Amino acid sequence: MTVSKGVMSAIVIVVLIVAFAAGLFASPYVWPEEEETPKTIWETIQERGVIKIGTSPDWPPYEYLNLSVTPPEIIGFEIELMDMIAERLNLTVDWIDMDFDLIILDVEDKAIDMGISGFSIKPERLEVVQYTMHHSITEGQIIMLESTRDALGITEINSVEELDALRLGGEKLECGVQSGTTQQEELQLDAPDTLVTYSDYIDALADMKRGAIDCVYAETPVTSWWILEAEEAGEEPIVVIFRRSYWPVAFVAHLDADIFVAKINGALAEIIAEGELDELKVEWKCD
Repeated sequence: MTVSKGVMSAIVIVVLIVAFAAGLFASPYVWPEEEETPKTIWETIQERGVIKIGTSPDWPPYEYLNLSVTPPEIIGFEIELMDMIAERLNLTVDWIDMDFDLIILDVEDKAIDMGISGFSIKPERLEVVQYTMHHSITEGQIIMLESTRDALGITEINSVEELDALRLGGEKLECGVQSGTTQQEELQLDAPDTLVTYSDYIDALADMKRGAIDCVYAETPVTSWWILEAEEAGEEPIVVIFRRSYWPVAFVAHLDADIFVAKINGALAEIIAEGELDELKVEWKCD
């Protein structure tokens, strides 16, 4: 039987309509719809209008608690510097008080956007977070009460390892550090028997002043701040028995926060170029 051209055309049209309809139903499976691109960390912050930042306020003059107001307010050099940066980016900052050794973990988990707490730029940390450009370079110092130094019969030591060999009344020295700091890493490696860890440096300093430990390993400008504070209060002088060049200090952010970090760096570069960073360091006695 011969099929006329008209009938054949009708059949072709029906087949095409059926195929097209089938394609409409099958397309989500054959050609899945493209997923929406996740927002960048910078886009999320912009929408929120607030940067969530973790800090441990026990590191004057970088960050510490102003107890003269109620409730206590977190203030300091890094606090004011970051507030200045945020203002240039048309954002505000939500400062979150937390233990120092939890800050990087929360940055990794994206529970906070950034960590600001006197962070030294250490190569191993670059495996889990990224840094902004640095704003300062510090000096590592071991400090103790003048009477303790005199009892040891020393002026200064030349290395952290020497701390392990010192004896006071026949006993090994005990040196306080904050948990999670580069100073803790150094003592664990070079003078492990002297190591005493604290959740914050305020307790370590208090224990040194009352004789519970012999010294504290920290860095400038916090050590300089403590020395000046003791002098102004008429307390027993605090002296430096070891000093060494130390790491640059910067802010930490998530490894995926490239755009956010670039924005921070741009604002910080402007602040440096305009001389405002130097003025801020003088104001907070950071030099």
